[in-house]
Amino acid sequence: MKEWKESKDDLREVTPDREMAESLLKMIEIRSDALKLLDAKKHTSIIVDGYYEIIKEAITALMAVDGYKTTSHEVLIGYLKEFHDAFSDYEIRFIDEMRKIRNKINYKGFFVKEDYLRRNMLEIKNITSKLTAILKNRLREKDQ
Repeated sequence: MKEWKESKDDLREVTPDREMAESLLKMIEIRSDALKLLDAKKHTSIIVDGYYEIIKEAITALMAVDGYKTTSHEVLIGYLKEFHDAFSDYEIRFIDEMRKIRNKINYKGFFVKEDYLRRNMLEIKNITSKLTAILKNRLREKDQ
């Protein structure tokens, strides 16, 4: 993970983009529904990848609301660590570990063992729920 203070080269300040954040929130809901249909034994790697994508999209949406943009997944996690203290150091490290696993899946054809999902599904769901709740709250705040 890249610390927020070290991210200047991988970061742009932009006009806050509520529309993008709302669109990403819809995508998160669609992706979440689709993941529920997959067989955990057969599609473990796809499920882990999908939940990481939900996390990435939620953080991207939060950054859009705040007027930031990056293509670096490490910077996304650094942003979360810097600006959202609702997430513990453990959760931040867990998300970063998911990033690394996702990269192995996408770039090396890595197959995640079903046991990983069984051991970590509660944590994954807690993180995704927390992120989407924060995003929805931020969007509501912008309405007022």
